[in-house]
Amino acid sequence: MSAMDIDSSDVSTVLATIRSELDSNSELVSLFYQLEDYYERKLWHQLTQQLDEFYGNFDQDQIPQDLKHKVYTQFIQQFAMKLNLIKVVDFLIGSQFSDETTLDKLNSLRSEYIKYLKREHNFKDNEDGSQDPEFTKLLTNDESLIYIDLQISRFYLLLKNFEQCEVTMSKIEPKFENLNNDLSAKINAAYYQTKSLEYKLHENYNAYYANGLLFLSSVPSLTSAEKVQLCYDLCIAALLGDKVYNFGELILHDILQEIASQESPYNWLYNLIQALNAGDLSSFNRWLSVAFTKSPQLQSHQVFIKQKIIIMALLELISTKSTTNKRISFKEISEFTGTPLNDVEHLIIKCFSLKLIQGYINQIDEILVITWLQPRILNLKQVHNLYTHLVDWDHKVEQLGNLVYESGGTVWAGI
Repeated sequence: MSAMDIDSSDVSTVLATIRSELDSNSELVSLFYQLEDYYERKLWHQLTQQLDEFYGNFDQDQIPQDLKHKVYTQFIQQFAMKLNLIKVVDFLIGSQFSDETTLDKLNSLRSEYIKYLKREHNFKDNEDGSQDPEFTKLLTNDESLIYIDLQISRFYLLLKNFEQCEVTMSKIEPKFENLNNDLSAKINAAYYQTKSLEYKLHENYNAYYANGLLFLSSVPSLTSAEKVQLCYDLCIAALLGDKVYNFGELILHDILQEIASQESPYNWLYNLIQALNAGDLSSFNRWLSVAFTKSPQLQSHQVFIKQKIIIMALLELISTKSTTNKRISFKEISEFTGTPLNDVEHLIIKCFSLKLIQGYINQIDEILVITWLQPRILNLKQVHNLYTHLVDWDHKVEQLGNLVYESGGTVWAGI
């Protein structure tokens, strides 16, 4: 049945039946009266806003799952083409069907929308059955179609159908190669959400961390539960990514506060990330012992995680050194990081290869000379150390200025 063929009495009957089942919930009953009023008056924008209230702002604990199913299948689905398709997709996903059912409905909605566009723009297929090039261009650039394809890809991933996901994503991925594309933040968020899920399922922690942060910067809003889950996944990726050694964006983001309180079941993860960023070996090892009891995933990577904190400890040692004297003996590195003296050179070379530091090794005297250290987010203690370095540097500049003045006073006086 198309939107033009809807019998309003059918919709009224559907809504009346739903209201009769909600006699104990006056707020929901009022909401459904309002839905019927907007529908009969064909106020599609206001109707969409009211549905947004139902799916997003209303207390979801008061809405049974079967009620959401009815609202979508018996109400929204009848006039879906009258509404913004992106919103319809959100309503469909919010209706909490099974993954298989949601995917089927997304594909059906996509087909219906393409027919709707062809009809609305009066496009006809060519005599050989091929599509009009202008129509193909329209479909390629339609944001609603891009959004629904992204959601179809995501549900393929949820069903572990990686091949079909790749087929769908390959058609739209070129649009996201430029971070400054013209697509809306919501579309970009859907893309990074899908890519994040793909990398998570494939345990590609480096790519997940990058795309997860991009998703976080694009998504307009998240529920509390979604924030906690995303924060957890980002922290795990930060710990297990073999190329992730800069945690500034995560540490500075408000989302990390979702697990910061003592009451949070993931408070251990918050403390682990903070200790890792600070290169604090003792604190990190203390929280790591807790983490191994909470996360089998981390336990299975314990060798790598312990190597990672040693690297961060070396970076912390380097940052504590005076700006004018970045020379560190192998013995000092060994004592600070707990690395056997024979393995210190290998540790340094690892840091060079990761491009975390620049400099050179004096093998005869067993000294590391640092010329550059990767910038990173500092905690208050680290900021105080930096302040001390700057004060010391300022003092030495002043001493140099005084020396120059004393050595060439008459020259300066002439100027």
